[in-house]
Amino acid sequence: MKYYSKIRLLAGKDHETLLFLILDAADSEDVPGLSKEKVIESREYRLFTQGVHSKVVVAEYSVYRTEQEITANLENERFERMIETGEAEVVSSGEMQIPRNEKRDRKTGEIVRKHKRSPFLILAIVGGSVAFSMAAFAVGKSFGRGTALPETSVESANVAEDGLIIPKQEQIADNAEQITVTIDRSYSAVPVEDLQLKGVVSKGKANILLPEFDKTDFFTHVPGYSWGFTSDPNGKKIEYYGGQAYDFTKDTKLYRVLVKYGGGSGTKDDPYLIDYFDQLELMSEEKARGYFKQTADISFPVWASHTSIRTVNELKADPNSEHFEYDGGGYLIENLNAPLFETVSGAVIRNVNIRNSAIVSDEYKDYGFLVCMAYNYHYLAEDEQVYETGETVIEHCSVSHSSITVKPPEPDADETEPAVTTMEVVPPDVIEYDEEGNIIEPEEEPAEPTKHAEHCIGAITGIGGQIDGCYVTDFGIFNELPDYYLYCGGISGKPATVSDSAVFYYSAQGNIFNAGGVVGSAAGARAYDAKGRELPNCYGGSIQGCLARNIILKTETAAGGIAAEGTTDAEGAVISNCYCNELDFSCGVFKDEKRVECIKAGTVGGMIAVDGSGKHGHLITNSVSHADFRVIGQKTRSSFDDTVRQAPSYAYYQENILTVLNKNTVNPVNPKEIYTGSFMFGENGVFGDETGNLAYPEKISDLLEKTIVEDTNE
Repeated sequence: MKYYSKIRLLAGKDHETLLFLILDAADSEDVPGLSKEKVIESREYRLFTQGVHSKVVVAEYSVYRTEQEITANLENERFERMIETGEAEVVSSGEMQIPRNEKRDRKTGEIVRKHKRSPFLILAIVGGSVAFSMAAFAVGKSFGRGTALPETSVESANVAEDGLIIPKQEQIADNAEQITVTIDRSYSAVPVEDLQLKGVVSKGKANILLPEFDKTDFFTHVPGYSWGFTSDPNGKKIEYYGGQAYDFTKDTKLYRVLVKYGGGSGTKDDPYLIDYFDQLELMSEEKARGYFKQTADISFPVWASHTSIRTVNELKADPNSEHFEYDGGGYLIENLNAPLFETVSGAVIRNVNIRNSAIVSDEYKDYGFLVCMAYNYHYLAEDEQVYETGETVIEHCSVSHSSITVKPPEPDADETEPAVTTMEVVPPDVIEYDEEGNIIEPEEEPAEPTKHAEHCIGAITGIGGQIDGCYVTDFGIFNELPDYYLYCGGISGKPATVSDSAVFYYSAQGNIFNAGGVVGSAAGARAYDAKGRELPNCYGGSIQGCLARNIILKTETAAGGIAAEGTTDAEGAVISNCYCNELDFSCGVFKDEKRVECIKAGTVGGMIAVDGSGKHGHLITNSVSHADFRVIGQKTRSSFDDTVRQAPSYAYYQENILTVLNKNTVNPVNPKEIYTGSFMFGENGVFGDETGNLAYPEKISDLLEKTIVEDTNE
């Protein structure tokens, strides 16, 4: 049994909105309750309260119970329809008041919890200037910038005219040994005396918190750049970051310095630092090259629009041209309204986690939340030698609670014309004759126009990419354009390769020809010349160590648990050590949108739906396919060996599944390459990456145990 809540938020007389939240599953006798925390943490609540000044938000709610499958990417209309049709029944209702006096992080909108004051905290005011000192205080993470401290909210700080956020401070004893940090403020348009910060000396040093800069101040913040401090009056790099505490051993004078991004120089040892949304926009403007590292969660404001980053390595005569690498550091990027990257080549993208984001576009093209198109370019140098960028590597990334919707543009209200109603005039049948007196037969109705289909959509990439250790959950693809999408996949529409990756709760619906739980097409990738023309070089095509669960695919031609379409021009491609379960396929041409009466059936398969036009088939080995479907729906070249098992749903929860999934798979082309599955049950079972860097899920049991509980409740 599944539960969800319908919530009406009210603030004042003129502000209200409606949202739906899925509640944790519970026993039929124990109805889950709705907490204030769950409402506050929802994206809809944060968006609603950003434009509201009321001190209290009222939440009127009802909890509903249903046997239907529900996911976070369902449209509100679907939740409403279940209530109207009786598919969901109300089990409880109530009202709560949510105070809005909590202090919130300026970047994320999350509640800032009050921290207990350290007994060693000593504050001072010296000569009319604010001073701060800390003898001992160590919390949070350190990134080589000093000690990270709890963020100071604007409400509890003194915000100066030059954009400095200075914490409120108290006096320290006059007889205490002190060190002074003086901050030069001659840059200010308004004359302001230097700021002095004093710290009490302990063991020869004083730990002093530096003021931070208000990035929301339009007049002092430079989009894409960051202010910091340096001890060199002519310095160009940040030595000390605002809002961080450092140990000083002597009196020091600091000067303000402005740098690109959040600091760094873009080298491998000193990457550019990214910690604010407009720095991603600067990367887009400059078609960034070099090394980048994200150092904080990033949340796009409601009013901000992202321009996808295009970064292509052109190589040309210099095979050692600048490399591009983006390390998300395991931090989040939220409220993204466009793909993070558009076109990339020869890049490395890792540890990026996109959450609570939605792309809505009327442009018919390739889409991926992380990367739209990843290409491998070949360039002819002046010495007649050919260089290539290589395939883009994408590892340990995730997309969750997000969707991509492609639909026609909304009509302009000014261009709409009132409908004119006229009486229908039906002419009488007219019989026409030719010159010889023969009846001229009316022409037949023109044949149905050919449906146009190209482009690919996936959560991680649309096209290309060597994808490893990635996870997708609560993700939806919706195409309402008259032109069809050729390939859609939970991980990628058409990647080079995919390994150790999982898809959980994924839906693809609308005008789509082929969709798979992991990939749309397993054909692999091709190399391109400098002018973007396909070369005969084809590589990849293997899908290994992947799973797909709770997959809903509504397509016209093909739907597969792992891949919609198999075969590749590359030799030795395999689908190995994979499994799929809880598959809901509706494939074919239907009479209407309700998809009740099928005119022409499509093809479905547990692992592969259909074979394409590739020269070589896929070998499926060491995998488990659902017993309700053929392993390969329609095959011409692909095959599977006797290690493949077809199993009913309950068998997926038995540990013997590991004896199939974790067998060694030998590369048919290179016997020295051996792949071993990493699926495990239990607390020590790590999925995909033994170091635990994979954001979702860290353990395969995180998926299996959740599904076991749900099946038991039913």
